[in-house]
Amino acid sequence: MSVANSFLLDRYLEELRHNMGNSGKATTDEVLLLREQLRNLSLEMMTLKHALNAKTMATGPPLTTTNCNAFTHIVPSPMQDPSYFDAYRDQRYSSSTHSPSCYSGCSCSPPSSGKGIALTFDPYTDLQDLIQMSGPLTEEAVLRALRHRWHSGECHTRVGPVLVSINPYRGVPLEQVLQHSRTNQSQHIHRLASHVLKQLIDTGTSQAVILGGESGSGKTHTSQCLLRQLYSIAGGGNETDSFKHLAASFAVLRSLGCAKTASNSDSSRMGYYIEVLISDCAIYRTKVHCYWLDHARVVRPRPGERNYHIFDQMLAGLSQDERVKLHLNGYAAHNLAYLSKSRTDNTDRDRIRFESWKSSLAVLGIPFFDVMRILAAILLLGNVQFVEDGGYELDIKGNNEIKSVAALLGVSGVSLYRGLTTRTHSLNGQVFKSLCDAQTANQTRDALARALYCRTVLTIVKRLNSLKRPSVCHSSGSSDDTRINDVCMKPVRQSSPALSKSSTNQSSSSHSSVGEGFIGIVDMLGFETTQCNRLEQLCINHCSETLQQYYNQCVFRRIQDTCREENIHCDVRVEYNDNTPCLELLTSKDAGIVGIMEKVGLESTDDQMLMQSINNKHQGNSFFQAEPDHEDMFTIKHYAGDVTYNTSDFLHANRDVINDDIISIFQKHSCNFGFAGYLFAPELKALQATSPKGFMFRISPSPPPAENVGKSEETSSSLSQDFHVRLDSLIRTLHQATPHFVRCIRSNEREEANCFDSDAVRRQLHHLQLLETVQLMAGGYPRQMKFPLFVSRFRFLARHRQLKGLMEKAQEDCKVILDCFLQAMDQSKLPYISTRWALGTRHVFLSEEAWQCLECMRDSRQRQAAVLIQSLVRRRIYMKQWPMLKALLKTKLINSKRFQCLDTEPIYEGIQSPPSSTGKTSEPDRCEAGIVEQTCNVYGLDVNHPPPIPKSRPYTVSGGIKVDFPQTRIMKCNFPDTCSEPLLVIGEPVLVTGVSATKGLLVVEHNSCTLHVPYQFTQVKTNGLTVGTKI
Repeated sequence: MSVANSFLLDRYLEELRHNMGNSGKATTDEVLLLREQLRNLSLEMMTLKHALNAKTMATGPPLTTTNCNAFTHIVPSPMQDPSYFDAYRDQRYSSSTHSPSCYSGCSCSPPSSGKGIALTFDPYTDLQDLIQMSGPLTEEAVLRALRHRWHSGECHTRVGPVLVSINPYRGVPLEQVLQHSRTNQSQHIHRLASHVLKQLIDTGTSQAVILGGESGSGKTHTSQCLLRQLYSIAGGGNETDSFKHLAASFAVLRSLGCAKTASNSDSSRMGYYIEVLISDCAIYRTKVHCYWLDHARVVRPRPGERNYHIFDQMLAGLSQDERVKLHLNGYAAHNLAYLSKSRTDNTDRDRIRFESWKSSLAVLGIPFFDVMRILAAILLLGNVQFVEDGGYELDIKGNNEIKSVAALLGVSGVSLYRGLTTRTHSLNGQVFKSLCDAQTANQTRDALARALYCRTVLTIVKRLNSLKRPSVCHSSGSSDDTRINDVCMKPVRQSSPALSKSSTNQSSSSHSSVGEGFIGIVDMLGFETTQCNRLEQLCINHCSETLQQYYNQCVFRRIQDTCREENIHCDVRVEYNDNTPCLELLTSKDAGIVGIMEKVGLESTDDQMLMQSINNKHQGNSFFQAEPDHEDMFTIKHYAGDVTYNTSDFLHANRDVINDDIISIFQKHSCNFGFAGYLFAPELKALQATSPKGFMFRISPSPPPAENVGKSEETSSSLSQDFHVRLDSLIRTLHQATPHFVRCIRSNEREEANCFDSDAVRRQLHHLQLLETVQLMAGGYPRQMKFPLFVSRFRFLARHRQLKGLMEKAQEDCKVILDCFLQAMDQSKLPYISTRWALGTRHVFLSEEAWQCLECMRDSRQRQAAVLIQSLVRRRIYMKQWPMLKALLKTKLINSKRFQCLDTEPIYEGIQSPPSSTGKTSEPDRCEAGIVEQTCNVYGLDVNHPPPIPKSRPYTVSGGIKVDFPQTRIMKCNFPDTCSEPLLVIGEPVLVTGVSATKGLLVVEHNSCTLHVPYQFTQVKTNGLTVGTKI
């Protein structure tokens, strides 16, 4: 049974099941009975398929024939060739590998002792790519393969170019991924990093790795592993300063941007776009762009969830002296309003992480105590509450706290109180003030806390993006003056994905040099749903929908549309779930929910009016459903499930503004804390050191155009609109790069290690459309290349004289290359695979297996050519250097023989030792032991440990003048004197660079060679003047 027939049978069964499920004539019991019979029939057919495979292994049937656009070639079927399973022959089934979650008839069960076919291989354990699966490609088959690999310790599986990663909730913790050595153990992550770098160098096109999956699926962990692999390959490893700077940056952001949610105990509430800049095939800089929405968590954590990790960590890690300085003495999580709903799980772990966070701040050069003052002020602000007392002004609950907050922020208590309780209005050019009620004052307090936290995070992000190399500064003190603005916190323009047309065109242009571009890692917010979904969840799911649509365009739509345009027939037609209508429901220019919020927010602050406008626009939309029982709720049918949203606080959260009354208290003349003033520097510049004017500013500013700074609330962008613009800019940036996808899956919803929940994984497989991806990669033409590009990449697979080399003959050259490829496959001993290909009008269409074999053959040819070139070049170099090398070796041999003579018969320059009267060498006179000991005591010497022989002096003495090296000398005789062709001739000037390590020799540089010449063979060159120091 061929792969195409398996697809057709699977398609037939799916349609039959669908028709049976939608049949209105059959009762429910009959439908269930028919479905059960159909499932049993499918299992029987799979059993028969395995039996046929085992039978055909012994008989060896003839090869199947495949026709690709009038080019017919014989292709051995992988299901019929015994060598295809050579990798599995040594695999034996044992009861220890059987998973308790598997059913009794699955393929991982051990073979019975009775009659039947005893299989001797496991088709899942070593299955690296799901396109190589045998049998019908169903969702259950894919789930079974992933489960078997997961139980065998393999969390990564390929689907052609797509990588599937299952979060096992074990191994290296997230905070240690960038530093731990075990991070490099995943061969699939290493292969992905190597492939991305190679593609950038080969094609000159920037690359992008997009990670997709719901919250808790391990996207951040995978992105960190990929980043470490990139640095180990092209960044110098984890010991470089740039990598340590990057690791410290993520350690700081992890505590500031992660929190415990209902579905994930370490949920990253920020989306990251990591831009790794490549120059000359090496990493020279890494930028981090944050996409942050969950600002309300700072002041209002959801029930059952926790605030950001940094607050619990600082309470656990601060010393007693630091608590006193920060006015936190006596405070804990239970008596701080912003933390009272969350409880600390592990104080010791928080203390260790806080020490690591503190050291990471020092690596980035950010003053620790300045950041602590801001965070402590935020915590104490939550205990300040304004109440109505019937008087002219509001009463305060938490008088001590507001004084502590004022001291921490460097402002007076009176100015802080006035900024929180008064409001400036501008009407017809007239400016007037009014007092706020208690509710408005408390909202201003929460807005100040959110603004302080958001801007602190954005300032740290600017800092880590402003340095190419870290400047290690172990500073823990405070900088109350404004020098921090000029030194540590100098603002730079954040290079987020291009917002303008010119910058987009600039990024899309080809790079001038080889190995230059960027590698983008997209670790955005994953799909999530909670008990009460608000504006943050709407924007998060909007981001998830956008990335899912980008995946559909790159994987499904583009491939199938190109095949249809060029009349390429494909046995498999994949019907995927297109989420474009849902995305239009959210972002349509005229009727999208984001646009409706923008329009209604300019006219009113009534959430009921917003809900009425949304219902009127989308009443008949199949992806939208109003909730009749709840007037402030509506449901959207997302690609990953239905989500019900509560609009009771949509407009207020969407405005995301803070008034200038509270910002004006941080002006230089009233605030002595430079870091706090720097957080609001753009707004203070717009106020121009004057009194408040009734302006409204964004709480969490993104990098807006300079002309919009300081404008009033009517012209400021909203939270959802700004996020939509940045997300659209990110997608435009990704369109300029070659995409690579990683689909992340949660193994279970309880975050338990060694637990594989089949129902949870099956649900995610369906949402991520992994089955459709496997079908397309296994039975379609996922690889498409234009004729010139294909010839340029694979031209050396054919002989040069066989190719035309002309642009108009590129199609014929492609056919020649493919014919040579098929001949090479037939002659090789590789397992038989499906090498399907087709020629269209502009493209070469290849199956995934054919593409992989072409790339493997290309790499092999390149490696062989590189080895041949290196061997020829080395041969040429050594042949050119051989005469000089031969003379040098001969000199060393002569010197070694001469030294042996010098050891037996010492030679002194100008002095001959007198001969002994007896003909024997007279022994020197030996002193008595007492005299020796007395002399050593006088001069402070040790008899048993004599002083070391002094090193050779770095100069020579000639005529009472000390001459340093290098110096010019004249040869007194030939060297070697026993050779007929000496290297150095008598009277020849030579350059002496120093004294040799061997006593009595000088180091002479001659014709790019280093020679060791005896001292007595040379003399100092004299020309009447000897340059040196007179002794």
